[in-house]
Amino acid sequence: MNSANISPGSDEYDYAKSSIFKKQKVKLYEIKHFLFDFGGVLIEKTFVLNNLFAFIEHDLNIKIPSKEIDPYLKKLRRRLSSGRISARTFLESIFETYYIPFQKKNEALPPKKVNVEYYLELWFNLYTQVTHISSDMAEIVERLHLAGYTVSLLSNTYDIHAKSNELRGFYDNFDNVFLSNEIGLIKPDMDKYIYVLKKLGSKPKRCIFIDDKISNLIPARELGIIVIKFESFEKFKQQLNDIGIKDRTEIKKKYESYKKKKKEYNKIKREYKKAKKKYLKKRYRKKKSLKRRLEFQKKRAEYQKKKIEYLNERDKKKEELISKIKFL
Repeated sequence: MNSANISPGSDEYDYAKSSIFKKQKVKLYEIKHFLFDFGGVLIEKTFVLNNLFAFIEHDLNIKIPSKEIDPYLKKLRRRLSSGRISARTFLESIFETYYIPFQKKNEALPPKKVNVEYYLELWFNLYTQVTHISSDMAEIVERLHLAGYTVSLLSNTYDIHAKSNELRGFYDNFDNVFLSNEIGLIKPDMDKYIYVLKKLGSKPKRCIFIDDKISNLIPARELGIIVIKFESFEKFKQQLNDIGIKDRTEIKKKYESYKKKKKEYNKIKREYKKAKKKYLKKRYRKKKSLKRRLEFQKKRAEYQKKKIEYLNERDKKKEELISKIKFL
């Protein structure tokens, strides 16, 4: 599923809703990593390339089709995003495909050369002017860091955009940065998520991935990663509150306390079952002295007490350490 948008009523939407986006169980004591998309999550969506094409079309009096119409342009943008070609090569290919043939067809003179440097600089400046990291999201990233989580960036981007982001320090607040143009893998290709998990040395269930596109979330969820569709800062903030994200150290202490009580309970349970089996053996039936009966009753009472303590702790754990979130 490579579609950027999945509309209600489509096969992709029904698949997402019925198959993998039911309530997701989040075991807070297992969560270690937060993975953020960049465009549309940490910054507002930009349409820089469309704006750049508008300038080129106006300047050169040509028409560049949309990637939805032209398979070649779609393939070219994919190659740019995966880092197989640079922004310069991308622009040169655009001019060679949509401008030079037009010149040869309509002009008697040789085609005019296009100043690629000018449009590269224009592209860089357009992107730099419109991209700003949300202060609200930056605060959440910092909060997650302070709580002890590893926070990484998982973004499809172009080399020219990555350069602008790096120069402005946008990547400095992340423990890991996985850019499509650097690793050669693009969301929603499954290989990209597998690559990231291997680099993190993490199991999928220990990660929460935030993206604004369902198509990018589907393969992550299929792998077992907890996913959140970003729609707005306020909703995302509420989703984090619903999950109950807190200090990892505090969560781990609570979980260790629970594990200790569970271990104690299982030990008492084994001892009780052993005593019960011995007490009920045939050869002891006629010899059930008062002393033996009292010893068994004591063991049973000890077990029942520990069972109540454990069940109370287990219910408490479910409230504090396990949460369920709904995707759709």
